[in-house]
This record gives sequence, C-alpha cells and structure tokens, in this order.
Amino acid sequence: MIPLIVHVGFDVRRLGMGVSSEALLWMEILSASGISPRTRYKLVERLGLAEFAALVKSKSGRERVLRFTGKAVSPPDIDFLKRQLEMLERGDFRVACVSDEEYPSLLKEITVPPPIFYYRGDLRVLHRPTICIVGSRAATRRGLLTAERLARELASRGVHVISGLARGIDSAAHVGALEAESGAGTTAVMGTGIDIVYPYENGELAERIAEKGCIITEFAPGTPPHRHNFPQRNRILSGLAAGVVVVEADVRSGAMGTAMWALEQNRDVFAVPGPIDSPMSHGPHRLIKQGAHLVEQADDIIGEISTMRPGRSEAGGLFDVSEVAGLEETERRVLEAVKVEPKHVDELTEICNISPDEILPVLLNLQMRGLVVSTGSNRFARA
Repeated sequence: MIPLIVHVGFDVRRLGMGVSSEALLWMEILSASGISPRTRYKLVERLGLAEFAALVKSKSGRERVLRFTGKAVSPPDIDFLKRQLEMLERGDFRVACVSDEEYPSLLKEITVPPPIFYYRGDLRVLHRPTICIVGSRAATRRGLLTAERLARELASRGVHVISGLARGIDSAAHVGALEAESGAGTTAVMGTGIDIVYPYENGELAERIAEKGCIITEFAPGTPPHRHNFPQRNRILSGLAAGVVVVEADVRSGAMGTAMWALEQNRDVFAVPGPIDSPMSHGPHRLIKQGAHLVEQADDIIGEISTMRPGRSEAGGLFDVSEVAGLEETERRVLEAVKVEPKHVDELTEICNISPDEILPVLLNLQMRGLVVSTGSNRFARA
C-alpha cells in the first residue's frame, strides 16, 4: 500500500524498497507528541497501525485519543517529517521497524520495544551472539583496561559487543571490540538523534563503529543529549544483548540502571570485582552479592551464557539435526559434523566449507543454545 505519509508533500516512492510502509507510518505517528510510548503502543495494538495514524491527523481523531487516554496528542509535525524523509533519501541513515524481518529478535522480546529505530552500519551484526558492556564515565585506568580486554576477548571469540558510546568504560569496550581481528564488530546505542554524536569527542570512534558494526538510536534526528534520554536508552542496551557486564560503577549510576533493565528483561547479569576501597567497585560488588556472575575473563561470560540461555532442552543429542528448529544452514552443517564425535575447529572449517572468521560465531551460537559443548583444545561435540 502507499503509506498515509504521502500528505507531507514528499513522494515516498523515491525511497525505493529500503523503508517499509509500517516504518513510514510509525515515523508519522511518533512525530505526534503528547502520549507515552507504552500508551501509544497499546493504542496501535488495539486500533491497528494505519487507523491510529489516521486518527492523529484529524482533529476529531485526536479528540477520540483524548477520550481514550486522558492525554492530548498533537498533530504530526509535517515539516519535521519531511526533513527526516529527505535525510533518508540522501542515505544519512536507515530505519528499521519492529515488523521488519531484520529487526533484532532479542529486542522484540522486551515489554515495549522501540517501534522503529534509526541506524547506520550493518544491522546484520546484531544477529550474532551479543554481550553488552557498561560502566562508569569516570572510570579508573584499571577499569578502562579491563573493559577493553574483555571486549577484545569476546569479539575474538565471535561475540558482538554492545555499549553506549559514553566516555569511560563504554568507549573502552568499543575500542577493544574493534581491535579484534574476528570482525565481530561492535554496536553503539545512542541517547541522541542519529545525526548527533555525544560526547562530541567520540565522533571518530562513531565512524569506526559504523564501518565495522552499527550505530542505532530510537530518538529522531536532531534530538540533543537530554538527561532523561539515557535511562530510556539503557533498556535498549540490555534488550539487544544476551547479558550485561558491569565493569566499574557507582551504585547510583546509569550502568546499574542498565543492569536492572537486564534483570527485568530476563537477561544474565555479570560484574567485574574491584578494590574494596574504590567507589567504582561498589556497584559491581552489590550486583555480585545479589547473584550476578563474577567475571575475571571472557570465558566466565561465554561459559555462563552457553549453559543458561533458553533452548537447552534441544540439547543432549536426542534430536536429529533436522528436528532442531531455527537453525541456519551453516549451523546445521556444523551440528551434523559433530554428531558422532568431537571435531577440532580446523576440521570443521574444512568439512563445512566455512571460513575461520565465520566458524567462531556459529559455534558460539550453538553453545548458547546448548547444542554443542567445548571439549577443550578447540574441539567441539554435540551436547
């Protein structure tokens, strides 16, 4: 269908097939302010996307919304919408919608996933195994080195590292992941519009991330770094990941908020211990006391996720490979190869005709689903 957005005076067909009709409708709806994301989501579920988009455009429709919610909603901001469409046409960014196939599956699981988000880079990296690393902006040298090392080790094992592009631990995690030769990459989740990098000194780092990973935000272009944006952003940090690692953090920090989101979203929480007299250790130590997994090296993270993620009931070698749902073709070939006896990673690359860079994330995915186990010395077997 031709989206209802055509009334802004911009022929959306100029955008080609890169943006879905649903995404364009959500852009229109989100430009109409006045109601909370949760209320908006419920109304769309109740009325349907196209009908709600039509409602907010008419005075009588907005009066109906007021009766439903007790909140006045503004009409769509046509000028702002047109500017966004022009930026899309120039290729400044792309838009993913919750109904799109490429939308990250983990993010769809959270209570109110962002209906659309804006991004630069390759969204496919978010279909790899993912871990979020967060911590203090005022990190110690020890904390920075630890975050960088963990991210590098994880990325070297095929894990995609997610963080928030902030000063301190976040930046160190991004840098460490980019240093890994595996190409696993890193994603930055921003609390600003896609066209505004914050902090501003991270502009060059953001470009490197977009080249080897992805930058995403739910905030519309032009959104400045308002203080209240970042707690909202943190739910996406945890929502995109299988687990959250807190390296250094005060007990009242945003990193601790991200850990709380992770618990609410049924994600694993990890914490790196530190000196007992350092305020930066108080957050991780509290998490460990509350049951978070203590982390000293990347294997501590990978080992826990591979035994705790959903899907472990598929393991045990009781099922034929063809009976295991949701496997990609490369994963099926690897699982078939280790069905009878353990295989070295080099054997698997040859048997399955997969490059060394590709085999690591495939094996990790299968470990996280409880389908294969490491038997040591880079050998893997059916679980």
